[in-house]
Order: sequence, then structure tokens, then C-alpha cells
Amino acid sequence: MTRVETIHRAIRHVYEAALEPHGWTSAIDSVAEVCGAHKAMLHAQAVEMPFLAISVGFDGDEARRLQREFETRLPDWIKTIPVGKALRQTSAISDADFRRSDIYREAIRPAGGFYGIVAPLIRDPDQQVLFSMGRDLGKADFSDDDLAAASLIVPHLTTALQVRNRLAAADLRAKGAYDVITQLNIGVILLDAAMRLIFANHCAEALARSCDGLLLTGQGVSAARPSDAKNLRDAIATAIGLNNSGRDVSEAAMRAQVPMRCYLARRPPRLPLVVRVLPVSESDVREGISAGTRAALFVIELDKPAGIEPIVLAATFHLTRREATLAALLAQGIELAEAASRSGIGIGTARGYLKQILAKTDTHRQAELVSLLLRGGLQMTR
Repeated sequence: MTRVETIHRAIRHVYEAALEPHGWTSAIDSVAEVCGAHKAMLHAQAVEMPFLAISVGFDGDEARRLQREFETRLPDWIKTIPVGKALRQTSAISDADFRRSDIYREAIRPAGGFYGIVAPLIRDPDQQVLFSMGRDLGKADFSDDDLAAASLIVPHLTTALQVRNRLAAADLRAKGAYDVITQLNIGVILLDAAMRLIFANHCAEALARSCDGLLLTGQGVSAARPSDAKNLRDAIATAIGLNNSGRDVSEAAMRAQVPMRCYLARRPPRLPLVVRVLPVSESDVREGISAGTRAALFVIELDKPAGIEPIVLAATFHLTRREATLAALLAQGIELAEAASRSGIGIGTARGYLKQILAKTDTHRQAELVSLLLRGGLQMTR
């Protein structure tokens, strides 16, 4: 294989590694082979990206010693090399000075090396990436052709790392976005243009496992009753169709034909599930959510107890701790006498608390109070 062919192969391996993290060792080995290096290391540190340290030709202790030198006391002659430039160490420091340097005594000599090529790939406050190659002690220095080959490959290393960073950042954003959706206390389901399932949060999965109203299948989402399943499919199709129609005047007509809200019956005495279907266009998709999402379903349990935190009520309406506890119980549909018993107070005291709660919330009846609390205090996360 000619040197040109080995360079092309190394560049191909570098870009493959950007998409498959396990390929970095093979990529660095290919670059070392092109330049006749016995050892090589890619060392990347970043504030918000995964740490990367890939080495070939070093054993574990040797690699860790060199990493430590790069991280804690990078030589000044390396710091002055321009980003993106491959440089022979002999062009920056004499052999005699190199032998006296910390990096040689602490890391290079124990690894049995001497001559090297160093290339800073990225250097900014948030990220430092360094590529280095070396030859064993007693071997000749790198030639001009070796350096030229390294110089051809270095820009591709930088580009591949930038691709890696963008993919890693996208993964982190996706994880953050889906983590938020996962914690919601209502069912959330994302579908693509073919109504195939992209994502369902824990709440939606739990509802589907009960096989009582909502169903999740390999094909997408459905309902226990055939008539409900048809209504749900029609609502989803309508929502997805709005994207294709450009959301022009035909949207109103389509809304009139098929509502994008439907109900899924459950076994008595359970109340039906409410499913609201929203269209999601490509421009609506936020970073972290699958770009293929074209419909979002929100599944609400009408008979699920309201998860209203007393501490939130106390802070919002300036209630005392006991008033907030009583208000939270009333919001769950519990009668005043039962709420008083659970709170460990008498019914007369409870009526006094209720009077104070009504005044502080600017409501006049218990039903009005509960309506206010349900509208403003519904707990949306688990």
C-alpha cells in the first residue's frame, strides 16, 4: 500500500471514529502508521463534552503519566504551537533541553520514547485537544515526508472532533429534553408522520400497561375500544395533516370535521382518558426532540388525584401550614369533615381555617376555591 493510500485510509478511519466512538483507537493507529510512529495519543479535555484520551503503543501507566503531564504542566514549547499545525519537537526544542524537560523525564523516557510530532487541534477556554506521535528511543527523527503526511491529516482530525462534539452536545440536549418529558405526571407520546411511536414517557407507558383505555403497540398508539381507536387515529391524522396543509384556511375546516381531542373509555367506575393531539411541524421541533416528530399526544386522567403541594399553596396564597394542608385536602375532593379528621382538627376549627383560606384566595365558596386550586396548582411532575 502506497503512502497516499495509507493517508486516505487513515482519514477514512478518522471520520468513521467521529460517528462511532469505539473507532478512535483504530483511527489513531492508522495515523501513526502513516507517519511511522511507534506511539500516538489523542487527548481531549472539555468543559461540557465527554473526556477523550486515546493512545496506541503505550501501556496503561505510560499513557496515564503522559496524560497527567498534558493536563497539569504542558510545556511552553507546546503551548506556542499554532492550532492546527503539526510540528516536530526538534523544531521547537533541542535534544539536550528536551532530555532535561519534565515531560521527558516523567513520561516520555519511562515509555521508551524520544522524537515526536505534536499538533494542537483545538485550544479555547472550554476545550483543549492535543494530538501527539512519538518514536522509540534510538530511532531516527521524523522526516519531512512524515511531517507532511501528518499535516495533511491534522485538519481532518480537527473536523472529526468537531463533529463528535456536536453529536455529543445533541445527545446531551436530547437526554435533557426527554428527562423533562419523562418526569411529567401526564402521559406524553410523540409520533412520526406515519403515526409510528417515537417516544412515550413513563406515565403513558404505565397507562398502556393497564390495557384500560390507552394501548401502545409496535405500530403506534391505539385504544381498547375499536370506536375509540378510530377516533384517536382520525385525530392524529388530522394533526399530522395540518403540517402538510401548511396550516392555511383549510385548518379550520379540518378541525370542524375531526376534533383533535378525544376520549378513551375505561372500565367502570374509572372516568375516560382525555387525549389532546397537537400537530408538530419541522420548525416546531426544539433541540433535543426527535426531528421526525409530527404529532404530540397528551393523555390526562380525569380521576387522578390532584398532586397539590401544601408548601406551594402556602407560598402562593400566604396560608399558614395548617391552612395549606386543609386546602390541599379539599382540592382532592375530600369533604370538609374528612379533611378536618385527617388534619387532626375539629370541624369548627376547620370551618375557621376555611374562612381564612377563602379570604386569602379571594374566593367565596368551597367549590370556587377548589376550582382555583385545580387550575393553578396541578402538579405536573412526578
